[in-house]
Amino acid sequence: MKKLLLILFSLMFSISASAETLRILAEAGDEATLTRAAAQFEEANPGVTVEASYLGWDDFMATIKLKLSDNNPPDLAHGNQGFTVDGTLIQNGLVIPLDAYADKYGWKKSFADGSLAEFSWSEDGSTWGSGTLYGISPVAEDVIVYYNKSKLDALGLSVPKNFAEFEKALAASKNAGELPIMLGGADGWPIIHVWGLIEGAFVDPEQTRSWIFDAKGNEYATSSRRQAADKLEEMVKAGYFGNDSLGIGYDDANAMFIDGEGVFNLTGTWMTAQLNEGMGDNVGAFAMPRSTGGVAGGGSFALPWHISSKSANPDLAAKFIAHLMSTDFVDDLMEVGRVPAQAPTIDPTSNLQAEVIAASNKLVGSNAKTFYTDWATPGMYDTVTQELQKLLGGAATASEFIDAMAAESKN
Repeated sequence: MKKLLLILFSLMFSISASAETLRILAEAGDEATLTRAAAQFEEANPGVTVEASYLGWDDFMATIKLKLSDNNPPDLAHGNQGFTVDGTLIQNGLVIPLDAYADKYGWKKSFADGSLAEFSWSEDGSTWGSGTLYGISPVAEDVIVYYNKSKLDALGLSVPKNFAEFEKALAASKNAGELPIMLGGADGWPIIHVWGLIEGAFVDPEQTRSWIFDAKGNEYATSSRRQAADKLEEMVKAGYFGNDSLGIGYDDANAMFIDGEGVFNLTGTWMTAQLNEGMGDNVGAFAMPRSTGGVAGGGSFALPWHISSKSANPDLAAKFIAHLMSTDFVDDLMEVGRVPAQAPTIDPTSNLQAEVIAASNKLVGSNAKTFYTDWATPGMYDTVTQELQKLLGGAATASEFIDAMAAESKN
């Protein structure tokens, strides 16, 4: 009897000793991904419990720096590339370098040289684009053009092959009484994505990336960027965004697009699953064509995963990231509607996902991803959202927009 009690006590102690909890804070768009990953991770690691919590985009970006500076922060959390979030986290020592884990799990070998530059920083967080790796993501995200197939067909048009054809489609939509572009500009940040696509149609993608990594060292007010801003102002005056885009939120705009309002929707590949569920085969996607040939679009990896500097078990957090980054999980990403950054082994789960992946592959193959404007300086997010809202609302000219952006670039 005494021996049996000792065995039971030993088993209970062993189970208790191996029990671990991994706490994760994520942006809500990754809930489906993490629900699947957490179940797999817990099964593969007996005694481990994954506790994930989620915040919508606006709430997440408004609070993530405070959450990670708390005395009891999550072990693992999303950040956001650029100075506004990641730069601040690194400057304040709130997240740890991942180079040792990247070497252990082979993350760098999965991508071409330079591909992880958006996650690399100097150790003091003052410069980025090279140096120490602080984050990583298994998901690719791009800003592309979604469109209502039946509406485009009714106009007698096909997918535009260049920007002039895209403009022709906008004019034809307006003349037919359709809303050319559905936009939820009330939140501010969706207009950044629209600007990125218009900018990409005129400005060389490499020039834009160079400016984002070193805003002070690269001129913003170039002739091609002024041309892009003039085109955006021209589109506003033509009524291509409707009369009340600044009064519509992002979620509402997507719901309206699903319900049949708007011919085009300029947004990110994170919307693929929702649009496919709501529209089925009536929604298509393509990469924005440039004015001089080829394609361009805002794009990058998805939000980076960071390990808190206060985590009690950073090794467990890194092991979970390794599961997300593994080749075994690539197909799971496909099945929940994401675009994996590594090649999947299964076919796309829908016609839309196939078109989205084709658009993403075009951007990658052309080295045409332009990242996101708001990454450039600590104050750029506020500047670009406010100035774009002014431009869309008729309170500022294209020239005034460019001048304001150029001034912020030097801060």
